[in-house]
Amino acid sequence: MLRKIIYIFTIIFFTCGCVTHERTVQEKKEAELVEEQRKIVTAPTDREILYEKAREYQKQRDYANALINIVRAETAPGDEGLSEDIRLFKNDLLENLHTRAIDESTAAEIGKGLDIPLKYMIFYTQGEVIYPAFNIPVSFEVKKGEVQITKKSFTDTNGVAECEVIKVEAFEEEEVLITANVNLDIEGEVFGIQKLQRDFTLHHERITEQTISFVIHEKNIGHVSDSSASGKRIERFFIEHGFSVLHGMNEKNNEVFMRAVNGDAKILHLYEDRLNTRLIAFTSIESEFSSKVAEGFYFAKSHIILDIVDTATKKVVFNSVIENVKGAGNTQEKAGTKAIHEATGEFIEKLAKDITSLDLQW
Repeated sequence: MLRKIIYIFTIIFFTCGCVTHERTVQEKKEAELVEEQRKIVTAPTDREILYEKAREYQKQRDYANALINIVRAETAPGDEGLSEDIRLFKNDLLENLHTRAIDESTAAEIGKGLDIPLKYMIFYTQGEVIYPAFNIPVSFEVKKGEVQITKKSFTDTNGVAECEVIKVEAFEEEEVLITANVNLDIEGEVFGIQKLQRDFTLHHERITEQTISFVIHEKNIGHVSDSSASGKRIERFFIEHGFSVLHGMNEKNNEVFMRAVNGDAKILHLYEDRLNTRLIAFTSIESEFSSKVAEGFYFAKSHIILDIVDTATKKVVFNSVIENVKGAGNTQEKAGTKAIHEATGEFIEKLAKDITSLDLQW
């Protein structure tokens, strides 16, 4: 009887033990499956990954990549609950990015470029701290006029992107307009930021905007004058027509004077240093004996040549001449003085007609 009881107990024990073991394994597998499913469900979506990348790039002050990732996050699939966070992050990023056009307006000449490139600066503000925004792609586009430029650039460690102005070919309404903006290539589409757009204006450099120094060489019947009343009359004419005029000097040395007019770089440099102006109006006023009708009745003839020279290019930018204007007097010298006086009057009348072409030649 006892043996029978033990046998039954043993069967029940092992049977129950096996059932218990199988149930434990099954429960473990189900738990692992639930955990795996939980991991899959909560794994970062594309939107979350892009959002986190944007935040990380912002911390590294890589604002270009921060912008690229947050713009992509806006349309990426994923948690819709992040939409507001993404919007706020993007708005905050753009709000703290600022741009500036350095020397946004400058003078230019047709047929020439600029010695110094246009500079477009991007920076990020955080409280009172300003950080330069480096390695951001910038595009430059001609909006008005015709000009050869470099169209693409990246900001350097100072947050500055440069645009070389190679050659101005034509102005439109006296100006050239060049626009700079951040242009990000996001999945084949260009993303521009209106807030960061800045304009550069190149305006026609009028000759009236330049200061002109006068160098006068006056010779009356072979005698070089210490001062020139005619030279001052010509200077006043330019002042009355809106030019900025600096009375320079009287030059007695005709050879030095002519070398400067002919573009002698060394002489021009000396004049430029002395007068401190780029444009110099070399004005030659001269009379010579013409004839003697009778004792006490003499004729002389006079000529005036004005050459405005650009000391930077060593070229004459404006020229006006009047010749063989007669004058009479009871001495040769007085006849010469009269001829110079008459020539000056006619020369000023001629200048009044020529003055409109000054800017065209400049």
